[in-house]
Amino acid sequence: MSFNFYIISIMLLDLIFYTDEKALMTIKQLTYSLPDPGTHLVVLGAVHGDEKCGTKAINSVIHQIEAGEIKLKKGSVTFVPICNPKAYQEHKRFCDRNLNRKLYPKDKPEEYEDYLANVLCKILDRADVLLDLHSYHSPGEAFCFLGTSSQKELEFCRSLGIQRFVYGWADAFGKDASNDPKHSMGTTEYVRSKGGIASTVECGQHENPHNVQIGINAILNALKFCDISEQAPAPSDPQEQLCIKMRSAVIKKKSGSFIKPWQHMDQVKKGELIAKYDDGQEVFAPESGAIILPKESSILHSEWFYFGIKTSFPQAD
Repeated sequence: MSFNFYIISIMLLDLIFYTDEKALMTIKQLTYSLPDPGTHLVVLGAVHGDEKCGTKAINSVIHQIEAGEIKLKKGSVTFVPICNPKAYQEHKRFCDRNLNRKLYPKDKPEEYEDYLANVLCKILDRADVLLDLHSYHSPGEAFCFLGTSSQKELEFCRSLGIQRFVYGWADAFGKDASNDPKHSMGTTEYVRSKGGIASTVECGQHENPHNVQIGINAILNALKFCDISEQAPAPSDPQEQLCIKMRSAVIKKKSGSFIKPWQHMDQVKKGELIAKYDDGQEVFAPESGAIILPKESSILHSEWFYFGIKTSFPQAD
């Protein structure tokens, strides 16, 4: 007779909202630890409060583990279904600032997301591998932000069942958005800075009916890659995987609009008109390539869209 024995740790991390002592926020993390040591995988959902598919995918996998449908064999996995609870409750991207920027411990937290970051960093400090599940605003299919910090990270990203990949985000965002070298640090960058490997999976548009299953498949593939579980869907065919290198981030500096409803990874030619500001200034494609994550409703001084080009898969740094 065999038994599936897990040490289950459920932690509720309470945060007092800094402007209102009565507004109590709670982050829940659930960890399964196996007697046999191995890799520690961390899976995050709802880093942005309006991106619900990661939460639903995580809860589905937890249910399958509890029901015995997924059997864990060694190592450990920590699930954090909702990383930004107040934004999640209010169905908005964030409260005071983007949690997935400037994500590092702060001695003197000031904004709500600063307090969240201090808690999340303690969780991420223990991660060997991170899978961060997101969705996005514009129409388009699922893709993975590809890491290039090591050959193992490249293999991890390409094992998650995703066919479209984007890399170079930190360079593109960092050189265009801020003089702060940590401004572009998000969950994946933080884990890499601690010696781990990490990937962000964008499961498709927020309301895509398939994005939860895409998230579930990514979690199962991550568990298998980390040798925590054997059960996983078939990975995507490497011959069908497409890679885009990000060149730049275009910040919306003033009021304007796209000249058509662009979708994620739409192809454009050099000199093609992409957007126009209300004062008549035009934004053109700097070279032939692809529009990444266009957001018509982008607020001023935030990312309007990214620009990239099709490339072969990168070599590890």
